[in-house]
Amino acid sequence: MIVTDGTDTLHSSTEQSKKRQKKPTYGEVLRVEHIGKWYGDLHVLKDISLTVQTGEVVAIIGASGSGKSTLLRCLNFLEKSQKGEVYLQGRRIKHHEKQLNKLRQELGMVFQHFNLFPHMTVIQNVMEGPVQVKDMSKAKAKKLAARILEDVGLSDKTDVYPAMLSGGQKQRVAIARALAMDPKVMLFDEPTSALDPELVGEVLAVMEKLAKAGMTMLVVTHEMWFAREVADRVIFMDEGVILEEGDPETIFTAPKEERTLEFLKQVLPPQ
Repeated sequence: MIVTDGTDTLHSSTEQSKKRQKKPTYGEVLRVEHIGKWYGDLHVLKDISLTVQTGEVVAIIGASGSGKSTLLRCLNFLEKSQKGEVYLQGRRIKHHEKQLNKLRQELGMVFQHFNLFPHMTVIQNVMEGPVQVKDMSKAKAKKLAARILEDVGLSDKTDVYPAMLSGGQKQRVAIARALAMDPKVMLFDEPTSALDPELVGEVLAVMEKLAKAGMTMLVVTHEMWFAREVADRVIFMDEGVILEEGDPETIFTAPKEERTLEFLKQVLPPQ
């Protein structure tokens, strides 16, 4: 659950990242071993392995088409990989419906384009999962949804429909909907890419609060500020492989791979 005090602000100073202390983590929660994915002859993911610790925020960066979003979709089996295994809290996930439904409760997913139910109000969108999937009473689910919507700054929008919201507000509802399932890990697939520039900050602010509250997060993003200032670890993907990974300061100031440096020169403002 998000804990807010109303004073959180976005920061872009590199000095803050240098002063930031390493956040404690609490053991492995998610492990991927040797994932391979093909679309016909196109080899999209090439022997991907990674481990995520409880409480860790991992940002995945890289050029479009490098396999970032496909990797996230393979983690919760929205896409089926042809090779490799996914483990959640040490349990190997098998591809059958009952286990996948449980997996998708524990891996919250936030997409680029919100995917809200247009015929439901904001609070109904957030209530739907706990009621339908977890058999929570509507009264209890409504209280839970109201509390989470307050945390994401939308307590005044509970009874409106998605069509009446801005893009940033829709994405915050989508985040609240995922949080209502009490996931072990939150997966974010370029959550700000469909937003107008002036709306990006409000979504990143909610994600930053989640990170500070200890939520485990795996974030595919083009927002270099978030990767550098909020993430505990940055993964750079290129042509379907993890080419480089490390702490944000190392990746952004002293990458080992020439391709990483080339990418960062393209996406970061000139010094």
